[in-house]
Amino acid sequence: MCDISIIIPTYNAREYIIETLESIRKQTFTGKTEIICVDDCSEDNTVEIIKNYKDTTELTVKIIQQTKNQRQGAARNRGIEEAIGEYIFFLDSDDFLDEDTLEVMYKKAKIRDCDFVLCDWVYYYETDGEVYVNNDLFLFEEWLSKENCEKLYQAQTYFSVNKLYKRDFLLKNEIKFGEGYIYEDFEFYIDAVQKADLIGIVSNPFYKVRVNPNSTTKTDSTTTVHMNDFLVAIEKSLNKFNPRHKDSFYMVYKYFFNRAQIYSENRVPSRYKRKMIKRTVEILNNRSVNYYVPKNIVLHNRMYFQKRLIQNNKITAIMTVRKLQNKGTLNRYYLILSKIYKRLLINKLREKMRARAMMRIKNQSKNAPIKENTVLFLGFDYRYIGNSKYLFNYLRNNFSELNIKFVTVDSSVPTKYRIKPRSNEFWKALGESKIIITESWTPLAFFKKEDSLWVQLWHGTPYKRLFFDSHEKFISKFNRNHKRDKKRDISKWDYLLADSFGGKRKLKSAFSFPEDKILPLGYPRVQWLKDNQENNLLKSDIRKRLGISGNKKVILYTPTWRDYNYKNSNPNFDYLLDLKVLNAELGDEFAVVAKLHSMERTSIPVNNVIYPEDTIETQELLLISDILISDYSSIIFDILPLNMEFLLYVNDKDEFAYARGTYEDLDNLLEPFTHNNIGSILNHIKNKYSITKHPNYDFLRKEYSNMFDWDSNRKVAEMIESIVKKKVSI
Repeated sequence: MCDISIIIPTYNAREYIIETLESIRKQTFTGKTEIICVDDCSEDNTVEIIKNYKDTTELTVKIIQQTKNQRQGAARNRGIEEAIGEYIFFLDSDDFLDEDTLEVMYKKAKIRDCDFVLCDWVYYYETDGEVYVNNDLFLFEEWLSKENCEKLYQAQTYFSVNKLYKRDFLLKNEIKFGEGYIYEDFEFYIDAVQKADLIGIVSNPFYKVRVNPNSTTKTDSTTTVHMNDFLVAIEKSLNKFNPRHKDSFYMVYKYFFNRAQIYSENRVPSRYKRKMIKRTVEILNNRSVNYYVPKNIVLHNRMYFQKRLIQNNKITAIMTVRKLQNKGTLNRYYLILSKIYKRLLINKLREKMRARAMMRIKNQSKNAPIKENTVLFLGFDYRYIGNSKYLFNYLRNNFSELNIKFVTVDSSVPTKYRIKPRSNEFWKALGESKIIITESWTPLAFFKKEDSLWVQLWHGTPYKRLFFDSHEKFISKFNRNHKRDKKRDISKWDYLLADSFGGKRKLKSAFSFPEDKILPLGYPRVQWLKDNQENNLLKSDIRKRLGISGNKKVILYTPTWRDYNYKNSNPNFDYLLDLKVLNAELGDEFAVVAKLHSMERTSIPVNNVIYPEDTIETQELLLISDILISDYSSIIFDILPLNMEFLLYVNDKDEFAYARGTYEDLDNLLEPFTHNNIGSILNHIKNKYSITKHPNYDFLRKEYSNMFDWDSNRKVAEMIESIVKKKVSI
């Protein structure tokens, strides 16, 4: 018995099988695994390659050779029969896994004894690397149970891979792949989803689907094999189809019909296109014509399903709708002659004219040659703050040979360096700059030239789960393409800056970013704190600007924003510390400074609490503070090098976990410093308890802070100079 059986069907897989096996060998999972390679009568030396690999590694590899070629379905079914693992994972012979895949998915499966766990996925191209296209709605969930498991029928691709199945679940329910034809996983997918009672969802894109031009689905397009096998696959799938959720018929029918349209256009000779659509509609209608169709669906699906073109076998009308859809003119014909349409058309024409004018400017910039000594800062959303500010100042003061620009309207940046966002000058600078430096997300319209290099400074070591490490339910609810668009931005990054080795591990997982491209050189904003820790003249000036007199100790309160208030017209601020009580209880010995979100600040104004203007940056507030009170903010890692006291006030753990969540290891490390009531906070401050002597504090400093003499500004600057002068390859 072992923990996980990984089943790999192989057929002429010599080109990629080693990379696939290596991705298993590199897994962080420490449990017992077995690899079962079921070879479907390869005509190359795939089996010999696997045998040699087996002999040179410690992996448990079992090689099974089929007696005749029966395609992937039969190979996978044979693998299920041979498997001894508690869980089964299917991996195609040209795909590969992120190193954390099995560890994270196994842990998720064991938490609630799931029937199966799925992870997100990306396409992998040899030339372009990872391309993220997914926007499945169920990825925003943590778990699916009972009939809600059938939300997986919403998937844009019915993959049987990217999932960790409980072996007993497959055996007990007799869930098998179709045999002897392509699209064998339709049958498996349909049956597994409708029989599952609990599914765990991992939002990280751990599974890498290699786009292989020689794969089964990319060949034989001059024959009818794809049409014939597709029709067999959907008919066999529908024979097993017995859904629980009211939306399931529509979702499955929509998927199969959409696939029939795509495959008839790309995988079969054109003369068979109508026949494939006609036969698909007949198979669907033979199973059922009376099923629930949701109201709010896109126009072409309204035509197909609400107007019952499919249910009534209106093949000519169906083909016409598809033709208009492909041309992008379906909306026009649907709204023709209406007053609403005329207004829409006028507005669209105006937008198109503006877009064309901007495109001319962009094209000129794209075609302009890169100037090797140029550096362009995009800042933190065009703001002159944070890592961008301090690195920019270091570069302009120490590297006069560089032509540096900063995109902002902040007059604190000298005119000769300042560029207005999205101006003609901006697009020109974007096209000419060798190094592009950013600190947050950038608009997708910002193009990247092949010879330019993008450095992402980011803006903090995350304590709250970030991007792919979180389901981000509330953000994704309002923008289904949120992660897909942000991943396109990530694909432009050449390097990502981290403040610590612990931070490097978190950013790798959160952004699904190559570890060797994450540079733990430290954050420039933290370097500024270290450099000015003993600068009493500067501290005195900051205190004066804030109106803090005498020898008062400073308590800085900096909560982070809550996802559950995203686009909420009635935001919930119950998570905030009662500053009125805090200020009253502490008396004149302390000055309370609150750096709050604008909405938070207006909701709870408290007399005698200092609310600094935006002109005073957070780093300046940290420099003069004696105690920091925060919650899930990354700000706590900035002050670790200063050996500064901090407390966490957290009274909404359940709500925050549902909305975003935190990293479990950091939860455990920070637990001794976390309080859920103001009385506990006050007791800690009044009795002058020091957390800096706690062993967890020392561990945090070693793993999650820029506490060493790294001189971040200098090291990042030297990296940039080396790239510009082509001295080294980082």
